Parts: sequence; structure tokens; C-alpha cells
Amino acid sequence: MHCPPGLDVRPTSSKVRQAFFNILGTRVVGASFLDIFAGSGLMGFEALSRGASYVAFVEENRNQGRAIEQTIKMFGTDGRAQNAQVDGEAELILGDFRRVLPGLEGKFKFDLIFADPPYKMHYGATVLGLVEKHDLLGEGGLVIIEHLRGDPLPEASPDGNLVRSDQRFYGQTGLTFFSDSKEA
Repeated sequence: MHCPPGLDVRPTSSKVRQAFFNILGTRVVGASFLDIFAGSGLMGFEALSRGASYVAFVEENRNQGRAIEQTIKMFGTDGRAQNAQVDGEAELILGDFRRVLPGLEGKFKFDLIFADPPYKMHYGATVLGLVEKHDLLGEGGLVIIEHLRGDPLPEASPDGNLVRSDQRFYGQTGLTFFSDSKEA
């Protein structure tokens, strides 16, 4: 996997990543997965390796985006490789999440949406609001936000359609799960 040099990327720790995918279990198989603040793309590529059918990586930083593109080509998940290492397809959407997510409305609904925003920016509630407003979560889907312990996340999205359904902590890192209020 390619990763640009420097300290701009804070990959999800292996302990948190393993816990995340253990919680999801077989829900990943055949799922469409949106990786917001993708960074190195580690979470999305892990989803592909566990059977996700499609992963969209949203990343604002061009250098990180180039690294994700290289890895997509390396794994053959761009639909062009004859000997793909995984069955799913992947694409990079380069841009600020606040502009990208509205552009996805009506085009695609995701089964799993993962967001790992920069901890100091407190974007969790913003992500949740945009997912709700632009109707990006498919039926039975989950939005999962990685955050620091103590980072305030709402109990529900602005219109109350997405509600907190689970929360786990691993040291100072939290994973908060949101699901459709009709299904919770």
C-alpha cells in the first residue's frame, strides 16, 4: 500500500481497525463502503479485502489521493486489471467532503459509511448531517465515526433520522455507530 511521507495521515490503529471489522463481521461482504477522510485508504482497502463490492474513497489532499490511486491500480480494483487481487471495485473522489457528499446525492447509497475526520476539527456531527441531508445511507446501513474519547458527537442527526446505536472505546479512540432511527 502506498502512503505519502509526512505527518498528515493518521491511519486507524490496527487494534481499532480489527475491532471495527470484527463488529461489522459479514456485513462487509458485498457492501458498498464510503471512506470519508480516507488518508492512506487503509480502511477502505481492508473493506475490499474482506469482500466489499465497492469502495469510494473521499480525500481532500492531492498527495494522499495519488497514493490511494496507486494502491487502487496495484490491487486492480479500478476495473481495468485482468488479475485483480480483490473482487470489488474502488474509486477515489478528490475534494473536500463538504462539497463531495452533496454531489453523491441521488447517485449512490452506501451500506457502510466510515468517517475518520482530523480529531481537532470535530467534523463528526457535520458528516452525520450531510449523510442525512443528502440521503447517502442505504436501508439497514451504518454510519461509523472514529473520534477521540470526549469528542462530543450528537445522539442523532439534525432531523433525527440517524441515531446512535452503539459506541465503543479503545484507549483514547472511539467508534460511534449510527443507524436509521426506524431500525434502531
